[in-house]
Amino acid sequence: MQEKTLPYEILESAKKVGFDVDSMMSPSTPKLFLNFNKVAALKDVPGLILKSKELDNGIVADIIVTKGAKIKQPLHLCFGMVSQSGVQEVISRFIIEDGAEILILAHCSFPNARNLVHKMEAEIAIGKGAKFFYEERHYHGENSGASVYPAFEAEVGEGSYFKTIFSLVKGTAGKVNINANIYAQRDAKVEMITKAYGKSNRDKVMIRDALFLEGRNSRGTIRMRAAARGGGEVFMEGITEGNAPGATGHVDCKEIIQGFGSTARATPLVRVTDEMARITHEASVGRVNQKELDTLMARGLNEEEAVDMIVKGML
Repeated sequence: MQEKTLPYEILESAKKVGFDVDSMMSPSTPKLFLNFNKVAALKDVPGLILKSKELDNGIVADIIVTKGAKIKQPLHLCFGMVSQSGVQEVISRFIIEDGAEILILAHCSFPNARNLVHKMEAEIAIGKGAKFFYEERHYHGENSGASVYPAFEAEVGEGSYFKTIFSLVKGTAGKVNINANIYAQRDAKVEMITKAYGKSNRDKVMIRDALFLEGRNSRGTIRMRAAARGGGEVFMEGITEGNAPGATGHVDCKEIIQGFGSTARATPLVRVTDEMARITHEASVGRVNQKELDTLMARGLNEEEAVDMIVKGML
């Protein structure tokens, strides 16, 4: 049954990034799966509306949670391609109406990528008093052959809570450029967490997370974790603006660099336009802790294995 819905390689990559494939593939689980430009599975539940339109190179999708609906099961999204080359485009719109709640687990899989491009444009509208949790895990194969360009904007309504997690830790990265803008209204709370790992000189990762605290007493944090090894390049920019009384925010960037030719850059940017707002930041870039490295090597790991364990622990 699973092989008929999604290719084996995509299911295996979902396991690699830690998703429960059996739960994901269960007939009762709400889902929207895309295999290149074909909808492989679509199932909604009461309170959740899923609409899609296939394009030559991808999909247009609407995900709507109706007013007051609390979706008990996670919604699984999968955008994948098993070919080595090609272009996939995903245009999506998320509408979370007043008082609604949902957890979305998204999986982007390009296990055989050698010259493959994935583009995504997403708009997120969150009403008042809603809760929206979105976690996206990527697997780009082992050949650094993917070019991935997601961009999204989110409007977080009054008194709502939005948490997003992006993870690119397993496999190679390839070329990645992510651009996110989130606008938080009165009493809204936002958490943004990003984790990325560049492992070779073909891995170039650039991530820009921006949070604009527009409403009174809005709050938000940006946490960015990254590592660059083997000539990889990682650049993370976390931006937070406090533009209303009582707005509070924090940007936290931490990166590890290891090996000749590797580059890690972290830039926290803060801007305040209201005297009653407060934004703080911290950033650090450096090599792995030598004491931790020595301890792991004393227990039988070689240097590469020890460094990899420390990096993954940080991520």
